[in-house]
Amino acid sequence: MERINKVLARSTNFSRREIDKFIMEGRIKVDGKLLTTQGIKVSPSNKISIDETIIKIKKITELNSLYIFHKPRGCLVTKSDDKNRKTVYDFLGPKQKNLLSIGRLDYNTEGLLLFTDNGEFKRKMELPKNNFERVYKVRVQGFIDKNFIDRLSKGLRIKHIKYKPIKVSLISKTKTYSWIKMSLLEGKNREIRNIFESLNITVTRLIRISYGAYKLGSLERSKLKKVKIYENN
Repeated sequence: MERINKVLARSTNFSRREIDKFIMEGRIKVDGKLLTTQGIKVSPSNKISIDETIIKIKKITELNSLYIFHKPRGCLVTKSDDKNRKTVYDFLGPKQKNLLSIGRLDYNTEGLLLFTDNGEFKRKMELPKNNFERVYKVRVQGFIDKNFIDRLSKGLRIKHIKYKPIKVSLISKTKTYSWIKMSLLEGKNREIRNIFESLNITVTRLIRISYGAYKLGSLERSKLKKVKIYENN
């Protein structure tokens, strides 16, 4: 027996929070009876429907598909935009339109973005307590010195937001810019850009190269590749 929101998140494209909302809106039935209480537990023998559509319940072991996408700059991680800007879904084929993105990258950030059709796996990858490392290559104007690296390694507080320590290493430098590698465990919204803005340093490129066990590698920009799901990732 498992909580119904967990079962349905694993079996649909909806999150646990969305499932709880559907329950309160009277959209879910169990064995033909309208469900009005969150948190109940169900078994594989129960017949569950959302908006009168019977849901095929997936087992815990049925982690379906996982894809790595090389997100280009200049697109949003959303299914639609009221300003009609390009989204990552514009690059996906018809069979991938219902995939869920794991986390987000902002409009001008590029690199690795994970997609899955399993809501439970998405939640696992996104939960802060699971501490999946995100690694980025960052190009900034000017020279990054040891004092800057030491400062980030101790963590920062910016506008009442506390950022955990970040591992930083210098990749290369010229007279006008520096390439650095940054490893984060939190992935707060616009974390890297907010940190540099607070220090009056301009970011000119931001590329995510890995997320947990998954690496961007040589995947071409705007391409999607199916990969193996690591159960213990």
